[in-house]
Amino acid sequence: MADRPFTWPDNARVAFVLGIAFEAWDRKKPTRGAALQSPLPKDALCKWDYSTETFREFGPKVGLRRLLDICSKYDIKVSLPINGLTCEYYPELVKECHKLGHELVAHGWDQGENLYMLTREQERENIRKTIEAIVKVTGEMPAGWSSPGVRSTDNTPELIAEAGLLYHCDYHDDEMPYPLKVGDKMLIEFPHQYTVNDHRMLHGVTRRAFFEGFKDEFDYRYKIGRKTPTMMNVITHAYVSSRIPLIDTFERIIAYAKKHKEVWFARRGDVAAWARKHYLGQ
Repeated sequence: MADRPFTWPDNARVAFVLGIAFEAWDRKKPTRGAALQSPLPKDALCKWDYSTETFREFGPKVGLRRLLDICSKYDIKVSLPINGLTCEYYPELVKECHKLGHELVAHGWDQGENLYMLTREQERENIRKTIEAIVKVTGEMPAGWSSPGVRSTDNTPELIAEAGLLYHCDYHDDEMPYPLKVGDKMLIEFPHQYTVNDHRMLHGVTRRAFFEGFKDEFDYRYKIGRKTPTMMNVITHAYVSSRIPLIDTFERIIAYAKKHKEVWFARRGDVAAWARKHYLGQ
């Protein structure tokens, strides 16, 4: 393990990593979860919550391309956690994301299927199917894994290492990437950060307050970054940040970060690869 000080490429103060989750729920199963209202009651005669279903469909129908256009405007590449079902339902959109140079992060087969409800073999199959779906559409193996709901099981790190993935995104115990030993293999943990997550704007946080929260965090990280390099992990969703006027906040976040020098604009896989080289010399 490296004992030299951690640095980013070109001695950047901050690694700025933007994620756009592009998720899909199984269309053959009754609605799970809720977006705008409380979930349907268990005794509801209609099991399809069209409010939630159509809210989520805004992403592939309208929103994702809006977000990608802004990313192109600022020449920024992002990481997109996608489900296996995303590849089945929206293969052309997935291909477009990949063609543009954005990174696809394996995000479970079905966004509504929690890994903690699966046996070890069921989880292995979930991981296998998800990876195969991404490879089938893009021709490229994903490097990383983010569990639906950001909730791993006892088995997840070992199973994704077994499947050939290189990094994991579910833990909250650090702000910087670190090596995670799994049997005779080594993953890189890319820690999850909830502080800048656009879901907050669905739960009472105004877009102005959301931007100011981002700005406060970015400014502090930039201030300390010369002596202590740090990472900014911004998490958005295709069906949330793409809506007017929230998309203005999405653009303001990117534009604000772009105004600063000594910032490395990276994808999760770029950060994980850099950390692997630093810690393991690989």
